[in-house]
Order: sequence, then C-alpha cells, then structure tokens
Amino acid sequence: MNTNPMQFKCNANNQNSNCESIAPHIIVVGGTSGLGLALALHHQQLGWQVSVVGHSVSKISHINSQYPHIVTYTCDLTDTAQTQGLLDKLSDVHFQRLIYSAGSYLNERVHHLNQADSDKMLVINFQAFEQVFRWASACLKTQNQSLDFTKIDKPNLICIASIAGTMDYPYASLYAKSKRAMIVTASAYRAALAPYDIQVNCIAPGYIDTQALRDLNNGDASHKPFIMSTQTAVEHIMQAIDNDVELAIFPRSMRYITRALNYLPKPLLNWILRSKLDKKK
Repeated sequence: MNTNPMQFKCNANNQNSNCESIAPHIIVVGGTSGLGLALALHHQQLGWQVSVVGHSVSKISHINSQYPHIVTYTCDLTDTAQTQGLLDKLSDVHFQRLIYSAGSYLNERVHHLNQADSDKMLVINFQAFEQVFRWASACLKTQNQSLDFTKIDKPNLICIASIAGTMDYPYASLYAKSKRAMIVTASAYRAALAPYDIQVNCIAPGYIDTQALRDLNNGDASHKPFIMSTQTAVEHIMQAIDNDVELAIFPRSMRYITRALNYLPKPLLNWILRSKLDKKK
C-alpha cells in the first residue's frame, strides 16, 4: 500500500524547473461518520489534505473540534440545488481523489416505505451520487489538461455501494436496486474516463460494524453474518484502490455466496428471497 502520497507539481514548459511538493487532496462525501470518516482519517494519516461533506451540524462541529486540519462542508444531499451550490463552491478546489460514501438505508423487510423515505433513499443512494460523479469527472478531466503532475497515484473516483447491489432479482428492495444502479453507473464512468487516465472503483462491502448499523439493530449488530470492523473495511478498500479493482466485493465469504445465488434461475431466486423477506402484514 502506498504510504507516501507526496506529489510534485511541475512547470510543463520547463523541464529543468524545480518541482513544488504538494500533498494530494481527497474529498469524502458522506465523510462525517462511519466508514466515510474512517476513510477520511486514514487518508489524513497518510499525509493527504482532506475535505469532508456531511449534513449533520453536530457531526461537523465534532470534526472541527477533534480534527481541525480537516476541511468540512455542510450539505443536505436531498436538496439538489444545495448540492449543486456546494459543487460550485468546490469547483476551484484541486483534488486527486473523491469518495462518495453517503448512503440512506431503511429495513424494508420491516417497514413499508412512505413517500419521504422513498425519496430520500433514491436521492442519496443514486441521484446525488450521479450528480457528484458527473461534476467530479468534469473537474478531473479539466485538471488533467491544465496541470502537469508527476503522480504516484492517478486521479480517481470511488463510490461505496453494497453487496446487496450485486444481487440481480426482481424482488430486490429499493436500497438494493439503487445500489445496483450505482454499481452499473460507476462501471460506465470507468469506461468513459479510461481515455483520460482517471481511475474509477466501486466498493460493494457486506455488513460493517458502524454506529449507524448498531442503531438500526438496537445497539448491537454482532448477529449480522460475516460482519467486519470499520478498520478491516478500510484495509480492503485501500487495497482495492491500490490494485485498481473495478468492483471490490468483500468479505470473501459473502462474495462467494452472492455469486452462487446469482447462478440460480431467476424465478427460483425470487421465490427463495420473497419467502424470506416478505413483510409481515
């Protein structure tokens, strides 16, 4: 794993000029808690400049107090105009890496989605993600043309999907369908940005022992199958980025299970999952 991210900005018109050392910059959308914050702090430890985006004023205040070198931005991603305003503000910021880690989840096996739940989940898990990726890809393409960097790492975009999005069956939840759409969209961006030498990676983890998951499970998520610590997830993600894995699915045990299930005939898979996941009337 690369532990020295220092890069050098050089004058493209003068090969003999001195190069100015600069630290690379990462933006983590959804970076004020859980996996997003863990990734932000990991990059900070590696010497990166770090900016995080979140909607919670209290979480932003905590980061400002505990990690003063991290730049914070408050934004409600469900508000398209507010999100665009943030992106316009960030357009003057030169960055080499962006991680979209924002997400919205509601257990649809137990709860019937109302209009507000449905709108929030669709916007955060897919629509805002695509809005951010569209903006970020345009920024990186422009930066690649206007700046000459001798880089250890090429620019890249990363999104945090879910192993639920790797399952292809009609009875999938809105959460799973939106994460599947994220995976497909990231793959399209990867193909489109390859000529620009911009790396795109999608991460599809299983259960991660975050506070958000514990809150959804009465304070204890240890019963979740193959649950992993946040630190373990960060290690998997950084390895996937270093190895330029298009779609990183982990842990390995869940990757094998979902792969096997996807080989089943769709009617059979739909029947199995429907019988297991039907909401109680």
